[in-house]
Amino acid sequence: MKEPQWRAERKLAGGGPLIEIGIYPVQAACMAAGGAAPVAVAARERPKQRPEFFRDVEEAIDWTMEFADGARGDFSTSYNDNLNKFRAEAANGWIELNPAYSYAGLKAVTQAGPLNLAVPPSQQAVQMDDFARCVRDDLPTRVPGEMGRRDMVIIEAIYASAAQGGKRVEIAV
Repeated sequence: MKEPQWRAERKLAGGGPLIEIGIYPVQAACMAAGGAAPVAVAARERPKQRPEFFRDVEEAIDWTMEFADGARGDFSTSYNDNLNKFRAEAANGWIELNPAYSYAGLKAVTQAGPLNLAVPPSQQAVQMDDFARCVRDDLPTRVPGEMGRRDMVIIEAIYASAAQGGKRVEIAV
């Protein structure tokens, strides 16, 4: 963001990089946790490098999510940093996506080596086709409203923690 735009206005965007692109690591973490939602978060907004530009939204925010099984993840989203990586580690191995959230060129590697990902030319087209098929054939969607609600509860808890100086906020989804 080199010049002012709607993304830097809470009234128009709803928030900063957390609300815009933070959804991707939130969803990736929940998927890596087997679809589980976190039970708590702790977050801190980073000091603003351009406070005159980001008057009422965060410029960058870091947060931790805790899951019921003891798993935890550390995340960042920023309008300044090029953050496009996801890594999950477990007792029997790890997986890393880098880039993780781009529309094309996704790459995954595990402790056993690279994975071949079948990435469609347009992820949005696949999602829109799914929505249309669900309406036409009366089928449930892969991304139900409950998932969106869950994600917004998590994002709101992250904002609440940041507003309280990083205090741990429990989540009941």
